[in-house]
Amino acid sequence: MVMTDPIADMFTRIRNASSVGKDEVVVPHSNFKEEIAKFLKSQRYISEVRKFKDKKGTRQFLALKGLNISHIKRLSKPGQQWYVSWKEIKNPDAGIIIVSTSQGILTRDEARRRKLGGELVGEVW
Repeated sequence: MVMTDPIADMFTRIRNASSVGKDEVVVPHSNFKEEIAKFLKSQRYISEVRKFKDKKGTRQFLALKGLNISHIKRLSKPGQQWYVSWKEIKNPDAGIIIVSTSQGILTRDEARRRKLGGELVGEVW
């Protein structure tokens, strides 16, 4: 089976694990997914991020201990990427909007403060 959107797959695994009370998730590794995971850790949605190798290749361990993510959604999609200027980034209903900018992954508020637009990766709360 070919994975068409690995970021959406990572978000789905996190959402599903959180909804059934699991403490950890393992996802295939990519540099972009690692950057998103580290960002989620800095925002306290994930408590640990660790990269490891096994027979399936390089993978990523994400610890969700004691944390509850009630909503995590992919906004931009591979076939329809959603780029916005810093002025167009809307307030989320709750939580944070994840924006991929030229200066890395930022929250909506940080991107607006730095006047940086970019790709709307997802939203979390």
